[in-house]
Amino acid sequence: MQKKSSLAIALAKLSAFVFHPVFLPSLVFAYLIYFCPGLFFGIPDKSRNWWLVIIAYTTITFPVLVVFLLWRLKFIESMHMQNEKERYGPLIASMLFYFWIFWLFHKQFAAPELVQSFLLGVFLTSVGVFMATIFFKISMHAAGWGSVIAFAAIMFLMGVMNSLPLLVISIFIGGLVGTTRLYLKAHIPAQIYSGYIVGAFMQIISFLIIHNLFY
Repeated sequence: MQKKSSLAIALAKLSAFVFHPVFLPSLVFAYLIYFCPGLFFGIPDKSRNWWLVIIAYTTITFPVLVVFLLWRLKFIESMHMQNEKERYGPLIASMLFYFWIFWLFHKQFAAPELVQSFLLGVFLTSVGVFMATIFFKISMHAAGWGSVIAFAAIMFLMGVMNSLPLLVISIFIGGLVGTTRLYLKAHIPAQIYSGYIVGAFMQIISFLIIHNLFY
Protein backbone atom coordinates (compact mmCIF):
# COMPACT_ATOMS: atom_id res chain seq x y z
CA MET A 1 0.00 0.00 0.00
CA GLN A 2 2.86 2.35 0.83
CA LYS A 3 4.49 1.69 -2.55
CA LYS A 4 1.27 2.51 -4.37
CA SER A 5 0.95 5.73 -2.41
CA SER A 6 4.54 6.69 -3.17
CA LEU A 7 4.03 5.93 -6.86
CA ALA A 8 0.86 8.04 -6.94
CA ILE A 9 2.65 10.95 -5.31
CA ALA A 10 5.55 10.65 -7.75
CA LEU A 11 3.18 10.62 -10.73
CA ALA A 12 1.27 13.59 -9.34
CA LYS A 13 4.48 15.56 -8.94
CA LEU A 14 5.59 14.56 -12.44
CA SER A 15 2.32 15.75 -13.99
CA ALA A 16 2.58 19.03 -12.05
CA PHE A 17 6.02 19.56 -13.58
CA VAL A 18 5.27 18.42 -17.15
CA PHE A 19 2.07 20.47 -17.32
CA HIS A 20 3.45 23.46 -15.44
CA PRO A 21 2.00 26.79 -16.68
CA VAL A 22 5.46 28.06 -17.67
CA PHE A 23 5.40 25.61 -20.60
CA LEU A 24 1.87 26.41 -21.79
CA PRO A 25 2.55 29.33 -24.17
CA SER A 26 5.10 27.24 -26.05
CA LEU A 27 2.97 24.08 -26.07
CA VAL A 28 -0.12 25.87 -27.35
CA PHE A 29 1.81 27.80 -30.01
CA ALA A 30 3.48 24.57 -31.16
CA TYR A 31 0.04 23.00 -31.50
CA LEU A 32 -1.15 25.95 -33.54
CA ILE A 33 1.69 25.94 -36.07
CA TYR A 34 1.67 22.16 -36.59
CA PHE A 35 -2.03 21.32 -36.35
CA CYS A 36 -3.76 24.60 -37.25
CA PRO A 37 -1.63 25.81 -40.18
CA GLY A 38 -4.58 27.71 -41.65
CA LEU A 39 -4.10 30.37 -38.98
CA PHE A 40 -0.70 31.19 -40.49
CA PHE A 41 -1.72 31.44 -44.14
CA GLY A 42 0.91 33.39 -46.07
CA ILE A 43 3.52 33.12 -43.30
CA PRO A 44 6.59 31.00 -44.25
CA ASP A 45 7.33 27.87 -42.24
CA LYS A 46 10.71 29.29 -41.28
CA SER A 47 9.04 32.32 -39.69
CA ARG A 48 6.57 30.13 -37.80
CA ASN A 49 9.33 27.97 -36.36
CA TRP A 50 11.35 31.06 -35.45
CA TRP A 51 8.32 32.48 -33.65
CA LEU A 52 8.09 29.28 -31.61
CA VAL A 53 11.75 29.61 -30.61
CA ILE A 54 11.19 33.22 -29.52
CA ILE A 55 8.12 32.33 -27.46
CA ALA A 56 9.79 29.33 -25.83
CA TYR A 57 12.95 31.22 -25.02
CA THR A 58 11.14 34.23 -23.58
CA THR A 59 8.37 32.49 -21.64
CA ILE A 60 10.38 29.55 -20.29
CA THR A 61 14.03 30.53 -19.94
CA PHE A 62 13.59 34.01 -18.46
CA PRO A 63 10.91 33.21 -15.82
CA VAL A 64 12.76 30.08 -14.70
CA LEU A 65 16.02 32.03 -14.52
CA VAL A 66 14.38 34.70 -12.36
CA VAL A 67 13.02 32.09 -9.95
CA PHE A 68 16.40 30.35 -9.82
CA LEU A 69 18.25 33.60 -9.06
CA LEU A 70 15.76 34.60 -6.37
CA TRP A 71 16.20 31.18 -4.79
CA ARG A 72 19.99 31.29 -4.92
CA LEU A 73 19.98 34.80 -3.47
CA LYS A 74 17.69 33.50 -0.71
CA PHE A 75 14.81 35.85 -1.48
CA ILE A 76 12.61 32.75 -1.69
CA GLU A 77 12.96 29.51 0.24
CA SER A 78 12.49 27.17 -2.74
CA MET A 79 11.73 27.20 -6.44
CA HIS A 80 8.30 25.75 -5.65
CA MET A 81 7.20 29.10 -4.19
CA GLN A 82 4.78 27.56 -1.72
CA ASN A 83 4.30 30.83 0.15
CA GLU A 84 2.14 33.55 -1.43
CA LYS A 85 4.68 36.31 -0.80
CA GLU A 86 7.40 34.29 -2.52
CA ARG A 87 5.37 34.50 -5.72
CA TYR A 88 5.34 38.29 -5.98
CA GLY A 89 8.77 38.71 -7.58
CA PRO A 90 8.49 35.83 -10.10
CA LEU A 91 4.98 36.89 -11.07
CA ILE A 92 5.98 40.51 -11.67
CA ALA A 93 8.92 39.37 -13.79
CA SER A 94 6.70 36.96 -15.73
CA MET A 95 4.18 39.73 -16.36
CA LEU A 96 6.92 41.83 -17.96
CA PHE A 97 8.12 38.96 -20.15
CA TYR A 98 4.58 38.03 -21.21
CA PHE A 99 3.68 41.60 -22.08
CA TRP A 100 6.88 42.02 -24.08
CA ILE A 101 6.22 38.86 -26.10
CA PHE A 102 2.64 39.98 -26.80
CA TRP A 103 3.77 43.44 -27.86
CA LEU A 104 6.44 41.94 -30.12
CA PHE A 105 3.93 39.73 -31.91
CA HIS A 106 1.37 42.52 -32.04
CA LYS A 107 3.51 45.41 -33.26
CA GLN A 108 6.53 43.95 -35.00
CA PHE A 109 5.34 40.61 -36.35
CA ALA A 110 1.66 41.52 -36.89
CA ALA A 111 0.79 37.93 -35.99
CA PRO A 112 -2.64 36.42 -36.74
CA GLU A 113 -5.53 37.60 -34.60
CA LEU A 114 -5.87 34.45 -32.51
CA VAL A 115 -2.14 34.31 -31.83
CA GLN A 116 -2.21 37.87 -30.53
CA SER A 117 -5.35 37.09 -28.54
CA PHE A 118 -3.72 34.07 -26.90
CA LEU A 119 -0.52 35.91 -26.00
CA LEU A 120 -2.43 38.85 -24.56
CA GLY A 121 -4.50 36.33 -22.61
CA VAL A 122 -1.34 34.82 -21.17
CA PHE A 123 -0.26 38.26 -19.98
CA LEU A 124 -3.67 39.13 -18.54
CA THR A 125 -3.84 35.77 -16.77
CA SER A 126 -0.51 36.49 -15.08
CA VAL A 127 -1.89 39.87 -14.00
CA GLY A 128 -5.03 38.22 -12.63
CA VAL A 129 -3.00 35.62 -10.76
CA PHE A 130 -0.78 38.32 -9.28
CA MET A 131 -3.76 40.36 -8.09
CA ALA A 132 -5.40 37.27 -6.58
CA THR A 133 -2.15 36.23 -4.90
CA ILE A 134 -2.23 39.42 -2.83
CA PHE A 135 -5.28 37.99 -1.05
CA PHE A 136 -4.90 34.19 -1.23
CA LYS A 137 -2.88 31.36 -2.74
CA ILE A 138 -4.58 30.90 -6.10
CA SER A 139 -3.52 27.90 -8.21
CA MET A 140 -1.24 29.00 -11.03
CA HIS A 141 -1.59 25.57 -12.64
CA ALA A 142 -5.38 25.89 -12.74
CA ALA A 143 -5.20 29.48 -14.03
CA GLY A 144 -2.89 28.43 -16.85
CA TRP A 145 -5.07 25.55 -17.94
CA GLY A 146 -8.26 27.57 -17.52
CA SER A 147 -6.74 30.04 -19.96
CA VAL A 148 -5.89 27.29 -22.45
CA ILE A 149 -9.36 25.74 -22.20
CA ALA A 150 -11.03 29.09 -22.86
CA PHE A 151 -8.74 29.78 -25.81
CA ALA A 152 -9.44 26.35 -27.29
CA ALA A 153 -13.18 26.96 -26.87
CA ILE A 154 -12.87 30.29 -28.69
CA MET A 155 -11.02 28.58 -31.52
CA PHE A 156 -13.71 25.91 -31.74
CA LEU A 157 -16.50 28.48 -31.84
CA MET A 158 -14.67 30.29 -34.64
CA GLY A 159 -14.44 27.07 -36.63
CA VAL A 160 -10.66 26.75 -36.62
CA MET A 161 -9.40 23.45 -38.03
CA ASN A 162 -8.31 20.89 -35.38
CA SER A 163 -9.50 23.08 -32.53
CA LEU A 164 -11.76 20.38 -31.08
CA PRO A 165 -8.85 18.02 -30.22
CA LEU A 166 -7.11 20.90 -28.45
CA LEU A 167 -10.27 21.63 -26.49
CA VAL A 168 -10.72 18.00 -25.45
CA ILE A 169 -7.05 17.55 -24.55
CA SER A 170 -6.91 20.80 -22.56
CA ILE A 171 -10.06 19.93 -20.58
CA PHE A 172 -8.65 16.49 -19.77
CA ILE A 173 -5.20 17.73 -18.77
CA GLY A 174 -6.62 20.74 -16.95
CA GLY A 175 -8.83 18.46 -14.88
CA LEU A 176 -5.96 16.07 -14.28
CA VAL A 177 -3.66 18.84 -13.10
CA GLY A 178 -6.29 20.26 -10.78
CA THR A 179 -6.88 16.83 -9.31
CA THR A 180 -3.18 16.20 -8.74
CA ARG A 181 -2.75 19.59 -7.04
CA LEU A 182 -5.54 18.64 -4.67
CA TYR A 183 -4.05 15.17 -4.16
CA LEU A 184 -0.70 16.70 -3.24
CA LYS A 185 -2.52 19.10 -0.90
CA ALA A 186 -0.85 22.02 -2.65
CA HIS A 187 -4.23 23.78 -2.82
CA ILE A 188 -7.77 23.60 -1.53
CA PRO A 189 -10.71 23.32 -3.99
CA ALA A 190 -11.54 27.04 -3.85
CA GLN A 191 -7.99 27.92 -4.95
CA ILE A 192 -8.23 25.48 -7.86
CA TYR A 193 -11.65 26.65 -9.05
CA SER A 194 -10.72 30.32 -8.75
CA GLY A 195 -7.64 29.58 -10.86
CA TYR A 196 -9.76 28.09 -13.64
CA ILE A 197 -12.12 31.07 -13.51
CA VAL A 198 -9.36 33.70 -13.60
CA GLY A 199 -7.56 32.02 -16.50
CA ALA A 200 -10.72 31.53 -18.57
CA PHE A 201 -12.03 35.03 -17.86
CA MET A 202 -8.78 36.72 -18.82
CA GLN A 203 -8.50 34.76 -22.05
CA ILE A 204 -12.06 35.73 -23.03
CA ILE A 205 -11.38 39.39 -22.21
CA SER A 206 -8.21 39.20 -24.30
CA PHE A 207 -10.11 37.91 -27.33
CA LEU A 208 -12.73 40.65 -27.02
CA ILE A 209 -10.00 43.31 -26.82
CA ILE A 210 -8.07 42.06 -29.84
CA HIS A 211 -11.12 41.23 -31.94
CA ASN A 212 -12.99 44.47 -31.30
CA LEU A 213 -10.16 46.99 -31.10
CA PHE A 214 -7.64 45.77 -33.66
CA TYR A 215 -9.69 43.78 -36.22
